[in-house]
Amino acid sequence: MATKSFGKALLLALILAFVPGCALHKPPVSPTMPIPSPTPILSITPRPRPPQEVTLTFWLPDELFLEGKPGKEQLEAEIRAFELAHPQVKVKVYTKKASGKGGILHLLRSAYEVAPSILPDLVVMDAVEAAGIEESLFQPLDLIPEGLFPFAARPRAIQLAANLDHLVYNTGIITSPPSSFWGILDSGVNLLLFPSGETIAIQYLALGGSFADEQGAPALNEEALAKVLKLWDEGLRVGAISPLSLEVKGQGVAMAGARASDFLASRAKLRQTAFAPLPSAAPIAWGWVVGVITQEPSKKEAAEELIKHLLSPERNRDWALAANLLPVHREAYSGVEDPYLIFLAGLLESAKPAPPPSLLKPLDEALRSVLESKATPEEAAHKATESFR
Repeated sequence: MATKSFGKALLLALILAFVPGCALHKPPVSPTMPIPSPTPILSITPRPRPPQEVTLTFWLPDELFLEGKPGKEQLEAEIRAFELAHPQVKVKVYTKKASGKGGILHLLRSAYEVAPSILPDLVVMDAVEAAGIEESLFQPLDLIPEGLFPFAARPRAIQLAANLDHLVYNTGIITSPPSSFWGILDSGVNLLLFPSGETIAIQYLALGGSFADEQGAPALNEEALAKVLKLWDEGLRVGAISPLSLEVKGQGVAMAGARASDFLASRAKLRQTAFAPLPSAAPIAWGWVVGVITQEPSKKEAAEELIKHLLSPERNRDWALAANLLPVHREAYSGVEDPYLIFLAGLLESAKPAPPPSLLKPLDEALRSVLESKATPEEAAHKATESFR
């Protein structure tokens, strides 16, 4: 049986070996096909889109931009120069009343409450009034020009032009002006001062007062305010201080407090007149502040570029002085030989920002109550500071 089975197996093997198609073999290996290189993708450079046109609404006070006002033509020319340098930006200027009912502050507050869509994109307004609203209405600035005096650059507001109070005196009567209020009391010479919260504020700071408490909240120092009011009270009593106009009139006036803008405007007509710091006074920078209101990124960027343009040293100097105001850029005074401008630059270096109306009003009321003999200096100081406690 084994031999027969073996024979069958051998016969089957021979049949499989010789029958076509039944041979056991490996399939032939296909030749390797070359892998084609990928077709390069054409890179299409997109055409740059034309810059988006931006229209800025710009409110300016009539004291700066009313026809015939000093410096109006220069400021208008600088705005047009900005448009030429930035053809995608159009600036629409609207002249508004500087203060009071229907003034810029009144309009801003009214629009903010009932019709915010009519608010301007940026606005120039009085520094005192701006101080009361900048935290709630002005946008934080991304572009703050360098080289400004310290008071001029704040996170939400930039001062465009400044004003200062200082002393003017008649050199035919006084050869050396007093350096302190006590010197005035002892000099036997009369000083004209305009009685206002702004006048008393610079004396209040010089005698140790401040406009904020340790937490940064608005506040007045009762002791410092009482000192200032006592000086006024005693000066009036002995005839050393007269609460009259800031203007220097007549040859008999020995000394007067003056605002730089007034002195610049009438300087050429004055004779035998010199200038000095007000005695016992710390300079405060009054003037005009610009703030950005729009939150739209493209408009906000354009508005900040306009501010930067107006505050370049040469432009700031030219239009500010033409308006009888003071440039706020340090380099605007570079190379200046005019002794008066050099004097003003020194005051601006240490000047403080203007306080808000909420602080000036109680100072004004305290001074007037003393001048009208309605309260003693101590009583007036206590009443003025009481509301901040």
